[in-house]
Amino acid sequence: MNDLKGKKLLILGAYSNEIEIVETAKRMGVYTIVTDTHTDWSLAPAKEYADEVHNISYSDYDALEKLCRENNIDGCIAGFSETRVQCLTDFCKRMGFPCYTEGADLGTIFDKAKFHEACKKCGIPVPGSYSIDDEIDEFPVIVRPVDAGGTQGTRICYNIDEVREAYEVALSFSKSGRVAIDEYLNGQEGAYWYFVHNGIVSLANSADRMMYDFGEGKLKQPVANCYPFRHLDKFVEKQDESFKKLITMLGIRNGSVLIQGIIKNDYFVPIEMGYRFDGSLSFHFPGYINGADDMEMMIRFALTGSMGDDEEISRRETPYFDKTGVLILLLLTKGTITEISGLDGIRDEKCVFHVFQKMNVGAECKETSSFSQVFARIYMCSEDKSELLNTINKIYDTVKVLDENGKNMLIGRYDADELK
Repeated sequence: MNDLKGKKLLILGAYSNEIEIVETAKRMGVYTIVTDTHTDWSLAPAKEYADEVHNISYSDYDALEKLCRENNIDGCIAGFSETRVQCLTDFCKRMGFPCYTEGADLGTIFDKAKFHEACKKCGIPVPGSYSIDDEIDEFPVIVRPVDAGGTQGTRICYNIDEVREAYEVALSFSKSGRVAIDEYLNGQEGAYWYFVHNGIVSLANSADRMMYDFGEGKLKQPVANCYPFRHLDKFVEKQDESFKKLITMLGIRNGSVLIQGIIKNDYFVPIEMGYRFDGSLSFHFPGYINGADDMEMMIRFALTGSMGDDEEISRRETPYFDKTGVLILLLLTKGTITEISGLDGIRDEKCVFHVFQKMNVGAECKETSSFSQVFARIYMCSEDKSELLNTINKIYDTVKVLDENGKNMLIGRYDADELK
């Protein structure tokens, strides 16, 4: 790891998730430089952690090139949003920096409709789809822009009037002016992560996604992930090779691939794909359990053009864990945080190996049913499921996040009794 000591890494974006990139790179001996346009560091918390900060937009390639050439910066990295990854791809090509997306068909990967068409070519089942002019006879459906990240502009609709209204909203979020209307699948949600190095595709991780239902018309949000996915063996037997074929067909030779989907008729049906660091930071589990730290390898690639030794990476990248992993996501309802208690005690629990606090006192939660309501993520693993169950119950019993009226803002709970 010391072979990277003193190398300079430019990180595009300075939100809370980028703190993970900064801290990982610094542990590797790398000098970290963070940039985005926010001068208010409460909106760009990664700037508090970096060795050097700038207020340059990650799409201002002229200014970024000047910064890199004047400061002998060795590489660049980004994640957590398709926009930043596209900027990374364009800028690295301009600078001649290594970039994990080189050769990948981002036009298909970042477009939900095109991605589903690619799945069909590989024999992978996908949800039914409609156009706005079709006579839709089965509800609910989900309406969303084909090229917006996360849940932006997305709505579940139960009749044609709702579809027409949601279509216009989704259209406003789409850069290409295109909207997908798909069958809404309601079943066990899950995710698979593949790691690709030098063209070698390995299934690296999987999870059950435990969802919180906010009510009709609103998107569910996860309150927990459990690793590995309960359907892993069946997936490996029936579908793993098809997804590896898909990833290769899309020109992906390096990087982390997340595929989220739902079980239907005993098959995993993909909903969308992420080709970037994912917001759940689930790479912590294979890193902690199997020694396969995807973020470390991605940082190494950004600076050297290599993930490391291919045989060693392939040996470590396996979705089979000798422990059960659980990620607890603490969600908030609307309000402004005035007091936080109990979280420090959770950090000391034996099975907890990482805590990521996304919001602090003074932060305002403005939405429901969106990724923005995550207050903290708590990562734990153990061979003893009763230990996990007891720790989860302690989290819900002791962690408090109070609003301006003294009301606890935490909502949603994972019923961990299934761990018994």
